[in-house]
Amino acid sequence: MKTSSEESEKGTWLDRLTLAILQLIVSVTFLARGWLTWHWDSPIRELIWQEKWWTPVLAKYEMTWSHFARTSDEWITPTLERLGMFLIASALLPWLVGFSRLRWLRWFLIPATLVLILDSFSRWVGKDMQSGMAMEHVLQIVTPVALLIHVGRKTQLAPKRDFIVRWLLMIAAAVTFVGHGLYAMGYYNVPLHFQMMTMEILSISEEGSLRFLKIMGWLDFVVVPFLILPRTRWMALFYMFCWGGATALARILAYYDETLPYNAMDPWMVEAAVRTSHWAVPFWLLWLMWRKRKQARLEALVQS
Repeated sequence: MKTSSEESEKGTWLDRLTLAILQLIVSVTFLARGWLTWHWDSPIRELIWQEKWWTPVLAKYEMTWSHFARTSDEWITPTLERLGMFLIASALLPWLVGFSRLRWLRWFLIPATLVLILDSFSRWVGKDMQSGMAMEHVLQIVTPVALLIHVGRKTQLAPKRDFIVRWLLMIAAAVTFVGHGLYAMGYYNVPLHFQMMTMEILSISEEGSLRFLKIMGWLDFVVVPFLILPRTRWMALFYMFCWGGATALARILAYYDETLPYNAMDPWMVEAAVRTSHWAVPFWLLWLMWRKRKQARLEALVQS
């Protein structure tokens, strides 16, 4: 029979692994979004070029929109490159905050998360402020916030914080999948790249791809009530893990081309990596459920 010290040591090891999974998700998200911003530009540029928004502001400084449009690239491009490099550097933060002496660095997760919010906001504006686009990026934004809460000071409120983190991520995952479903099932125009990836990977017609996407889109809605109910939660999370992983991997499978430099994997491998939270967060939540059940069985064994 295992001693209490052995159980404690095993629990500590599992705690570290649990934290490491969440750290990895946030780190990869920052790194991938940073690379895309630095190397492949960002929709934030289009946000700055919203003529209706900025013309009144420029008028106060006696500057015309045409002059701004001609000269703005001189500072927009370097600024976006710096934002990208900042996010790439921020990929180290999730690992540093795991050390007790460096836990204060967790507050630097906030400016990095704000850059993610700005990037997502610009994509939302670029899509005519469609709710689905805003919803699709919720999980990528919420995961660093969840890590910030998770690595807070170890006090009596720690169990309550863990409960908040779990539900925060479950709600964010549900919102993200619903946002994806709105496009897949055709509530908004089905994105052309959705169709092309489906046709390329499954070798089906355009009509067949639309039918397949519609079915999967509806499943993204159906999974939400299954996620809420405790008895079916593991099934919903397992579906999210599989489908979230498939949609991320689709970028690599559909765009792989041996004739292009790096087999066209830049940016598509990075596009897959930036969606890591879409499958890894459901996996992390499944991991927590497994740990909770195992702990309950051990307690029941001790009592018996």
